Amino acid sequence: MSELEAARIPYIEYRAIGELLRAHLKTHEKQLRSLVAFGPLVTRGGTYDIELLEVVDDWEGPASVTFSSTQALPLRGLLRLNVLSTQDFERPGQARYFKAKRQLNETLERLQQGYEVIYENPAGFVERVLRRADEATTTINPLTFLDMAAVGKEAV
Repeated sequence: MSELEAARIPYIEYRAIGELLRAHLKTHEKQLRSLVAFGPLVTRGGTYDIELLEVVDDWEGPASVTFSSTQALPLRGLLRLNVLSTQDFERPGQARYFKAKRQLNETLERLQQGYEVIYENPAGFVERVLRRADEATTTINPLTFLDMAAVGKEAV
């Protein structure tokens, strides 16, 4: 989905995401690799629920946490934070835990529908990893390729 097709994140939700990012930059220091918004807020709009993917070096904490509004972080809906280690995000097939593999596959599928990178270090990190994951799942069935070649058609 191009940026033109994506829904615009409302200011109040974007402000909440910014507050979370500032807090997590302090908490995780240089270990925070990315914060990515995805889900209906980004793809369709019309919701106040926020879904985020956070990638942190050597993360071993919970895979996801759901927050409701607090005085410190006022929200109009819920905020679901999915957290993955950098290692699991970069190499999903080698994820250390089954739950991380399942969560990563579900998250990657949902990210393909649309996402907005809020923070990444280094620049281009998220796109590079997602492009590599997409290329790994896009393969040509050799039998289909041979069948098409036999009748003179190009493989797609």
